[in-house]
Amino acid sequence: MCLASIAMQAVMPAVLASDYILEIFGNANMDDKIDEADATYIADVIASSMSPTTLSDANGDGKVDGRDIDQVQRIINGTVEQLIVMDEANRTVRIDMPVKSVVPLVDRDAKILGVLGATGLAVAVSDNIKDSKEYKATLPSLTDLESVGSWTEPDLEKLLQIEPDLLIAYSTSAENINNSIGNRVAVLGFASSTPHSTKDELLKLSYVLNKRENAEIYFKEFHDKYLNIIKDRLVDIPDDDRLRVYIESNSGNYRTYNKNSVVQKLVDLAGGRHIFSDIEGNGAFATLGAEEIMKRNPDIIIKYAEKNSSGYEVSDPSKMEALRNEILDRPELAEVNAVKSGRVYVMSSYLSYGTDYPVLLLYWSKWLHPDLFRDMNPDEIHREYLSMFSETNYSPENGEIFVYLGEEGQLNTPSREMIGGEKAA
Repeated sequence: MCLASIAMQAVMPAVLASDYILEIFGNANMDDKIDEADATYIADVIASSMSPTTLSDANGDGKVDGRDIDQVQRIINGTVEQLIVMDEANRTVRIDMPVKSVVPLVDRDAKILGVLGATGLAVAVSDNIKDSKEYKATLPSLTDLESVGSWTEPDLEKLLQIEPDLLIAYSTSAENINNSIGNRVAVLGFASSTPHSTKDELLKLSYVLNKRENAEIYFKEFHDKYLNIIKDRLVDIPDDDRLRVYIESNSGNYRTYNKNSVVQKLVDLAGGRHIFSDIEGNGAFATLGAEEIMKRNPDIIIKYAEKNSSGYEVSDPSKMEALRNEILDRPELAEVNAVKSGRVYVMSSYLSYGTDYPVLLLYWSKWLHPDLFRDMNPDEIHREYLSMFSETNYSPENGEIFVYLGEEGQLNTPSREMIGGEKAA
């Protein structure tokens, strides 16, 4: 659907309440929520004292009038009959409300449903969710559901048999899936996991699934709580004093991330300098030679471990230890600062870029700035996240290994937090 008559006239308000804009029609003042301020803004548009924005036409009928104020009130009250959402595939999607059944396809979708307390709405999942050790431990109701196949190419015939109210897909697949199943299922597409896209999906789905209170709890009691701590403690560190960081993928030696990756943003947020912030490329990855790492001389090296050798159901640290030792033993890296100081860390790929990414940031921030974060225990905060947003109040009590930091049995357990081979004070 294209709302051309409004879009051509649309303007941005002079002042935004947030850097993030919730792209749901009815968010007339273009901030991060729909509230009474939007009804007031629409009234001012009708009175010609404000210009219409892209989202002022709340009911999508091509004009701004009193019915749009009524639509905003219904959104606020949770009684709206249809919601119009812009997804990250730049598609305008009409969703009949209330949504009573959902099929999530992407791994991150499962975590978001968990945070929103909406796993009970799921009626099927993709293979990667159903087969996940993480969700078997934390969101088992999802792994008990039938699968609709691949997250990139789901079984469309099975989807039409199930006929959920909503399918949550990857942004690059959303249009093709929608074209194949017609108008029988609403399809929302969201992009790869970044802090922005995770927030975008969570907030939009909180409106679509009528779970706004749950989203507020997540941001107030977890996300913003810890992101603000990190931001406040790093605010006065000059750029020149930030340590150089090299992140190595789990897919091979010297396979790293370029400036277009989420890693670039995460290193910045953790108070470091990504050594490949100048490397362009298609996608997120770049494969470089050892000489490039030697030349850029990182102070910190973080290696991702594959999921089958770390995290859920893995309590043996030997594979993560081997990854760390392999980096330390590379002769070409012998004179690199990170190797000489032993500041080489291994992290499970389970700790990545979904709703639990503040846990990753706390680990990285502490590894980069141990003095500033000496009082923070990322392991405890990881368990706090799991206790708040998993169905099982899961806690890694069996010694599952999510990070490996060095020698002396540096396990990620509730009783131990290590930095650079030494126990934290």
